[in-house]
Amino acid sequence: MARFFFDGGDQDVVIHDEIGIECAGLEEVRRVGFEGLIDLTKDALTEVDGQQVFVEVRNENGDRILRLSISLQIKLMR
Repeated sequence: MARFFFDGGDQDVVIHDEIGIECAGLEEVRRVGFEGLIDLTKDALTEVDGQQVFVEVRNENGDRILRLSISLQIKLMR
């Protein structure tokens, strides 16, 4: 298994994963990244229109291989 690093943040703060997680393949990397994005969204996403949070995955060589993101948009319907 290879070790992957899951960095997360928003437009103001990026938290770099220094420990990483061993994953069996890209499907597991996607699942772990998605779960991390859900957790980050619960903690960081506020009621700020246009705010975006993300998880970016690096492999053992430091290459970025995957980015997951979600943004908040508020529209007033009239």
